[in-house]
Amino acid sequence: MAYISKLNIVNFKSHSNFKVNFKKNNNIVVIGPNGSGKTNLIESLNFFSNSKSIRGEKLTNLIKLDSEGRANVGIEISSNRNTFFLEYNLSKNNEDVTKKFRVDDKAVKNLKSINEIIKFIWLSPPMEKIMYEGKSIKRKFIDKLIAQFDENFNFRLSEYKKYTTERLMLLKEKGDEKWLNILEKKISEAIFEIFINRRIFSKKISLLSKKKLLNFRSFEIIFNNIYENYLGNKTEALQIIENTLCKNRFIDETSKRNNFGINDDDIIIKDERKKISSDYLSTGEQKAILLSIILSNCHLYKDNNQEFIMLFDEISSHIDKSNLKKFFEEIDKFETQTWYTGNDKNLFQVIENKAFFIEIT
Repeated sequence: MAYISKLNIVNFKSHSNFKVNFKKNNNIVVIGPNGSGKTNLIESLNFFSNSKSIRGEKLTNLIKLDSEGRANVGIEISSNRNTFFLEYNLSKNNEDVTKKFRVDDKAVKNLKSINEIIKFIWLSPPMEKIMYEGKSIKRKFIDKLIAQFDENFNFRLSEYKKYTTERLMLLKEKGDEKWLNILEKKISEAIFEIFINRRIFSKKISLLSKKKLLNFRSFEIIFNNIYENYLGNKTEALQIIENTLCKNRFIDETSKRNNFGINDDDIIIKDERKKISSDYLSTGEQKAILLSIILSNCHLYKDNNQEFIMLFDEISSHIDKSNLKKFFEEIDKFETQTWYTGNDKNLFQVIENKAFFIEIT
């Protein structure tokens, strides 16, 4: 079991100085009225996994206005493996923000060292738009889940972005064709690996929803593109993708964008009960599917012995009261610390005897 035993927040958003120590609690419940800083508190934790604002805010907005441009968050993590102290500092210089992360008082270059120790799984009300705002946001959501689970996938995404940007510059400048061929070969390899990893991950969590989420809504995530029939043969698929990039050189140069790439992967999230796309479900049903995706993802972590902590902002927004008890029972199976926010303490009566309550005014 992984859990936060100490939390110290200084000048992160609305929190000037917040300190709390915990015993080995599975459930932490943050109660308070709207605007009291509940979400800000648990967002300070999620920053250890993402290093970006969950709500798309500028990093300058994460630092409290009257704080002289500095914020600090530190947590002590205890797990089956060891105890670690994780920390990050945000420093503002005009509109630029410097991020510095530390593990046991040693500086680390990026989040990889932290993600090897602990991951944070986050669900907030704004994320519900994933289910109804189109395929692009669904793709990005699944990619983010895969990248958090598999660092190699994150590397592939970065590699793809780097090489495609370089290719467009080379096309614009009428650069060396030999180097262009090399770049397109690298891009093809990145595209293929991303396509394959999307399908492997989606199949895994889809199967987990059917096997383990008996009280929740099972789903199937399906990726598909025009080269689907070739993906079973890597050599053939790479050649076809490479040929497409080569043929598209003129149109890519003219339009100043890549006209074929990882965004050409279509995605459908299908409800297994009704056998239809989630696009045609009610808002409540869409929320249930999103919640099932998050829970299935957590089961994947558990099955692979990866440590994680869950963060559920305004849990009553995601699930109705009649199913809340079943939800808490499902969460207990993970045997890890889970944070909740809410403005009604009565919602958490079922877990009252095994929860630590933080009340913010």
